[in-house]
Amino acid sequence: MSHAKILKMVQLALLSALIIVLQQIVIPLPGGLTLSLVLIPIVVGAVLHGPSAGTFLGGVFGVVVSFLVITGRAGELSTMMWIANPVVTVATCLLKGIAAGLVAGLIAKAFSQKRYLGIMLAAAAAPIVNTGIFLLALFTCFYNVMQEFADKIGMAGTSMIYFALVILVGINFLIEFAANLVFSPAIVRIVDAVKKVG
Repeated sequence: MSHAKILKMVQLALLSALIIVLQQIVIPLPGGLTLSLVLIPIVVGAVLHGPSAGTFLGGVFGVVVSFLVITGRAGELSTMMWIANPVVTVATCLLKGIAAGLVAGLIAKAFSQKRYLGIMLAAAAAPIVNTGIFLLALFTCFYNVMQEFADKIGMAGTSMIYFALVILVGINFLIEFAANLVFSPAIVRIVDAVKKVG
């Protein structure tokens, strides 16, 4: 096995471990939601090794999130979704992670000649895809759950569009989006420096 393949496997293993660790560090947000910075290693892997690596790392993320949902450690809304429809809940967890990694990898590959523009676009795309698929699932499969959750936290009668976009994902999305833009390029530079030494 070539040195490059071994290095890639080691980096993907380390990024997978980082995803598992970061997903355990859950930052509580108002309304029973949680924030995680786990998209950063997904973007880094997608940029360094392409769409297949992004897809793999997104899948790792999806499996870990599914486990946290099943064990009741992913926030109250996720628990309610699991109770309402376990299959669609797990499918949503997997799909949003896999798609975020895949899209980040495809964008980075498409902009390989303009590397840092590609990194920034990939870093921006991952939280957009991740959050977009979650919102799509809420509005198509879990609308009643979302309404029940709004009632539970004292927001009965609120427009569900406002509730979803502002209350449920607004703060979370903005922080994840900003963190990806700030940290992903810096981490890729560090890994690039390590690759040159190796």
